[in-house]
Amino acid sequence: MNVVHKTIIRQFCKPRGLLGALAGIIMRVRPSNRLRSIRTLELLHICPDDRVLEIGFGPGLAVARAAQLATQGKVVGIDHSELMLRQARRRNAAAIRAGRVELLLGSADALPRFDAAFNKVLAINVNMFWKDPASVLKGLRSVMKPGGVIALTHQPRLPGATRADADAAAERMASFLQAAGFGEVHVEMVEMSPVAAACVLGRNEPSV
Repeated sequence: MNVVHKTIIRQFCKPRGLLGALAGIIMRVRPSNRLRSIRTLELLHICPDDRVLEIGFGPGLAVARAAQLATQGKVVGIDHSELMLRQARRRNAAAIRAGRVELLLGSADALPRFDAAFNKVLAINVNMFWKDPASVLKGLRSVMKPGGVIALTHQPRLPGATRADADAAAERMASFLQAAGFGEVHVEMVEMSPVAAACVLGRNEPSV
């Protein structure tokens, strides 16, 4: 992997500056990004009174769609990029003013305090940046309601990525969820271009 490619990947991990703004535009307009978000939310079956948490919301596409579905609930997002926070707040300004969306600067491995637990959690194309995925997922379990559902979605974006890469990502995500104590872990493949995306879902099993 050359220096230019590494620089581009870093911008998608934590967009900043002019290159970060470009990464934000790509995330916003690329059709596959929109489809991943829509399909992930469909698989989560967002209900009107759900409390939804997104980790790594980027330009705020999934937040906006989730807010349209959770009309009587609330959507909260965490992202560690100040640039993405500004973009997503502009996109969701009306819902933020209405108190139905709250977007915060923060990290998945150091979650802030929330005023209530969540019953739906999602993270789209961000888990590969977590240094200790199982630890992050245990933290997410701690802010979820018993029986709450989490969805991790990943579409391989490296040049030449294949279905085998998506299958391998699904296996990794499933193992992370199981290691964190989630139950009913299962994989849904989202057929799309240029390569399929894997969405792995798990349930926060009530403590015995």
